[in-house]
Amino acid sequence: MDAIEVEGLGKTYPKGTEALKDVSFKVARGSVFCLLGRNGAGKTTLLRILATQLRSTVGKARVLGFDVVKEPDKIRERISVVPQEARPFMMLSPYDHIYYMCKIRGMETEDAKKRTKEVMDELELWEHRKKLTADLSGGLRQRVIVGLALVTTPELIFLDEPSIGLDPLGRRVIWNIIRKMTKQGTTVLLTTHYMDEADALADKLLIIDKGRKVFFGTVEEAKHAAGTETKVLLERPGSTTHDREVLVPKSDQEMMEIIQRGLKEGKRVTFKPPSLDEAFIHFVGGSIEEETA
Repeated sequence: MDAIEVEGLGKTYPKGTEALKDVSFKVARGSVFCLLGRNGAGKTTLLRILATQLRSTVGKARVLGFDVVKEPDKIRERISVVPQEARPFMMLSPYDHIYYMCKIRGMETEDAKKRTKEVMDELELWEHRKKLTADLSGGLRQRVIVGLALVTTPELIFLDEPSIGLDPLGRRVIWNIIRKMTKQGTTVLLTTHYMDEADALADKLLIIDKGRKVFFGTVEEAKHAAGTETKVLLERPGSTTHDREVLVPKSDQEMMEIIQRGLKEGKRVTFKPPSLDEAFIHFVGGSIEEETA
């Protein structure tokens, strides 16, 4: 059984805005599934429907085998959600946030203390445990929010741009936690604006644009479908980017000929592998920043 099954899902808001149109896909259990799209593409609407926070207008969706409309309570007790707009309580410490969530979840005091320590260690928050959240950086506050979702071991976790505002090291901490969760059997649905994040983590990804599915598959399938190929760059040392040759070899033989010519002419030869950024632009016709929510 898949973790998520979506068939013909659509959502039209009261004033007539179509946020989703005939979206269908499946998410395997224990995988990382990335949801990509420009601002306003419908990502958050889709996430909220699957998390039983919003009802679709048409179509069907099942999460962990349960219907999102008919059996929301059975889904809610098995999932965790980290919404993009989540904010911590500024006058509580990181320790208090996570410890109190453990207690709310019904843990005994000693179990709550133990789990709080485990979660804070995983997110590298322990040294900040006594500080007020108001005194933390934005990145550390984001880790506190993620920590709340990790108190229990959910079967499925929804992360809506969890690494936004984090520095590179902070992002790697979140990535490692995501990988650890999937090894333990948790399914992760992740929305992100970072193409390198999707490239590094996604087992499958869905790209939506203006509410419609424009691609579903693996990262490598996305690059291949978009026609992005490895490029060879030839440039003389000290030259400007305007003097650079960018070539796309169509065969291994042509690749070798380009390399040999570059070396013979005293040029530096570098390779640029196909990127998810280029594939994304191919499918949506522009960058993430071109539309606003």
